[in-house]
Amino acid sequence: MKIAVFDPFCGISGNMILGALVDCGLDILQLEKMLRSLDLKGWKLSAEKVRKNHMQGTFVTVIVPKETSPRHLSDIKQIISESDLPEYVKDKSLDAFQRLAEAESHAHGVSLNEVHFHETGAMDAIIDIVGSFCGLYLLGIERVFSSAVATGTGTVTCAHGTLPVPAPATMCILSGIPITPTGIESELTTPTGAAILVTAVESRLDTPPPMKPQSTGMGAGSKDLSRPNLLRLTIAETLGDALWNTDRCMEIKTVIDDMDARLWPDAARRILESGAMDCYAAICVGRKGRPAIEATVLCPVTEMDTVIECIFRNTSTIGMRLCEVERAILDRDERTVETRFGPIGVKRVFLDGELLRAEPEYEDCAEASRQHTVPVQKVITEARFAALENERSR
Repeated sequence: MKIAVFDPFCGISGNMILGALVDCGLDILQLEKMLRSLDLKGWKLSAEKVRKNHMQGTFVTVIVPKETSPRHLSDIKQIISESDLPEYVKDKSLDAFQRLAEAESHAHGVSLNEVHFHETGAMDAIIDIVGSFCGLYLLGIERVFSSAVATGTGTVTCAHGTLPVPAPATMCILSGIPITPTGIESELTTPTGAAILVTAVESRLDTPPPMKPQSTGMGAGSKDLSRPNLLRLTIAETLGDALWNTDRCMEIKTVIDDMDARLWPDAARRILESGAMDCYAAICVGRKGRPAIEATVLCPVTEMDTVIECIFRNTSTIGMRLCEVERAILDRDERTVETRFGPIGVKRVFLDGELLRAEPEYEDCAEASRQHTVPVQKVITEARFAALENERSR
């Protein structure tokens, strides 16, 4: 698996990310060509080698025409959604801008619809964010890691006035992310840089898996500071040839001994709808010998806060244990097969490209069994057979 590892030892910004990607071998002309699918006119990119405290890096400049009107989130979503960019780039770019909008909304106490993007909605910020994900896509990066993010001190002047460093929106975006405060009186990490990094990185762990580095690059910031104003990026291949994929997620556990057990099925449904990947419970004996259920929930790291809120609102628990875990997962897809009982959804599971099993969706089978007055097992058997026959005929 090809991975990217960022080391923001002197902070991170949009153009520093672009510079690091170019320094690692990204063709800037190829990047420009991909970005041209955005409905934005009059911009261009340039890259040059610079030195920061005797260290060399690449400085990327995004040259844009002067704009007078700030954009709303809906404007930016339209620009990105209507482009011909790859779906990965669209999804990640939209996620990054959503994070920015939510951070601005929280910092200024206004609704998402009221958020006016100034610095983060200007054309250069759109190019920074979309360009960063274009770069990761063009380099074939499958997963992104990062060490702790360095932040500065002092104040920064922006469209909202003079603000403390890190800016309120930046701190909101970096919530739950390891940071390293420094004594440098400068805005080392910008909201745009934070949004790109947090959106790209799937794991909050500092340590990436064992890897074989392929290239390393430095993206330069514009300021001259007491330490090299550079962002290091390492492109590497992970070691090992496992026949399955791995990812990281949050495991949330809680023991509940004071809730009506009849409420659990509805609570579990709501937890899954809130963004959890799995939710199950086991009967156990709690404190003071009380019968209880131990609930276990798995969710993406990015959905953790939403899922935790849902658990608090829909169960009687007042505390949970959190642990980031790694999963081994097989490739899978979903198909619909035709049977004499009608169309049935089937989940297919693969190991090293070989179909391992095909499992019909139970709810589809149950509905078909009611309509045709046949046992559910009969529908399941026929749907599974149809899925396997379709694979053999390929």
